[in-house]
Amino acid sequence: MISVVLLMGGKGSRMNLDTNKVLLPLGSKKVYQYPLDLFLKFNFEVICVVSKDDYSLVHKELPSNVKIALGGSTRAESVYNGLKCCSGDYVLIHDAARALIAEDVIREIIKKANNDEAILTYTPLKDTIKINDNNKLITLDRNKLIASATPQCASLAIMLDSYEKSLKDNYISTDDISLIEKYHSEIKINLVDGHDSSFKITTPIDYKLAKLLVEDKYV
Repeated sequence: MISVVLLMGGKGSRMNLDTNKVLLPLGSKKVYQYPLDLFLKFNFEVICVVSKDDYSLVHKELPSNVKIALGGSTRAESVYNGLKCCSGDYVLIHDAARALIAEDVIREIIKKANNDEAILTYTPLKDTIKINDNNKLITLDRNKLIASATPQCASLAIMLDSYEKSLKDNYISTDDISLIEKYHSEIKINLVDGHDSSFKITTPIDYKLAKLLVEDKYV
């Protein structure tokens, strides 16, 4: 069985809203319902990680076969709380704000799913990236750079172990695969191209783009 930890916490601060951005309307659904419906289409076990503030509302909307875990004070704590509710051998961790993840990306992940390996969904970079070190610029080779996206996937055992160690060490990371890089460097990490639709709805412009894509039935 494949489990999914769907992260639905966070606020809409960069959206200039008091509302959680994944609860915003997007076409005929809410933002979080797009990835949720896609994962349920594949008969995955889904654990939605929600904040205490959103629990009462989300609880009423979720299908009966979806589990709920409460989020923590950090992303790492939230992911860990979700992982502890999983019963599958393999787990996908996904940000609900990446609402328009494509079905073919999930199919590619399923093809590559292996309990002895991990998967990073990524998007190619379009911009030239520079490091600004005390006003000294260093240009990086764009051909060797990718942008980390989600889902990020590995066996449940490896993910749990990586998060338990990181929480014990108070090691802060903004994604999941970096913990496997640190604590399980022996694990092979496969790459899956998430395409342009894997962008994260973070700012008002992102939200407007997502609405346009849904209206035009691009995804």
